[in-house]
Amino acid sequence: TRPIFFPHEFFRPRAPAAVARDDEAEGTKPILAPHELFHHEAPAAAAATVVRDEESDEEPIVGIVGLEMSDFQVIGELGGGLYNVVYKARLRRCPHGGVFALKTPYYDLGGREEDEAVAAVLRRVEGLEHVVRCHAMFRRNESLRVAVFEHMNGGSLDRALYRRGGRGLPEPALAEVAAACLAALRGLHSRGVVHLHLNPFHILADADGNIKICDFDDAKIIPPGPGSTVYSGIGFGSPEYMSPERCAPMAMAGARVARAADVWSLGITVLHLYQGYCPARPLPSKRTLERLSYEISHGEPPSVPDEDTRASIELRGFVSACLQKCVCTRATVAELLNHPFVAERDVAESRRVLKEVIVATMDKDDY
Repeated sequence: TRPIFFPHEFFRPRAPAAVARDDEAEGTKPILAPHELFHHEAPAAAAATVVRDEESDEEPIVGIVGLEMSDFQVIGELGGGLYNVVYKARLRRCPHGGVFALKTPYYDLGGREEDEAVAAVLRRVEGLEHVVRCHAMFRRNESLRVAVFEHMNGGSLDRALYRRGGRGLPEPALAEVAAACLAALRGLHSRGVVHLHLNPFHILADADGNIKICDFDDAKIIPPGPGSTVYSGIGFGSPEYMSPERCAPMAMAGARVARAADVWSLGITVLHLYQGYCPARPLPSKRTLERLSYEISHGEPPSVPDEDTRASIELRGFVSACLQKCVCTRATVAELLNHPFVAERDVAESRRVLKEVIVATMDKDDY
């Protein structure tokens, strides 16, 4: 197993040494390390080394000396889904005793080409505000991709809803979540990346009330130049959060349309967090993917129910601006950052309420 990349300064460097492949070793060797914070004061030969696979005709793999998968100790399970399980892990030789989230797939999700595509996205988004940091990526058995992320001890907002008994978030907390997600999307889009899988499962919180988005397995880099497109159709993701234009067979999108798809997902996510359930699938449903796609494409967009007297005009307007079926009338991230629901919130109060909500859903094992 070999790390694809890892950026952070708190990993303690080992003494300079040559790295040779050991086919019997259980540890993992780095694939590449693009982040300057991880380049310690050491001779150039020690900062990176080439590891060749004598049985492969692939290009040499570049990496940092020292870090191996065996350096991480799994101390618990954080959760999982259809394709991955996420463990809580500690780096044995970390000087600060850091805890991390170790994301491991159940099976090969695409091989080396897919690994490199995900790594390219994670390099693009490194250091962005409100985006979970990836510390390292490894390959296990030359196929399975294992990633080490920063640990957000509050878990996902979906978990927070579950622990609140299905009750939605208070509006002040929801406004803070929306502001954080918009800041994250602004950063992603500025670097030519679209997320394409935003939902409450992929928004994480910590005990301080910080919000960050995660899971870039479905994210795409928009190629530069006019007329460039990426595949944006239904894949492994959650179709309930997909925009109408993404439901078309083999849907392709340019930069404007792909960014608008992220805005639609944010609108569905905000409505989900307010109501406590996904508006596209409020109750256990036997609807097929085809039926759901048809309803998203041809039905009325979800909205805050008229009979809900708790909802503010600002919240209703924000959701409506996100969930315009026509891309040309759907709000942009920049416009939403100036929307009264976000721009006119009481920041201090919103953060206080959000922190209170998150802490109330945590237990002693989360700390």
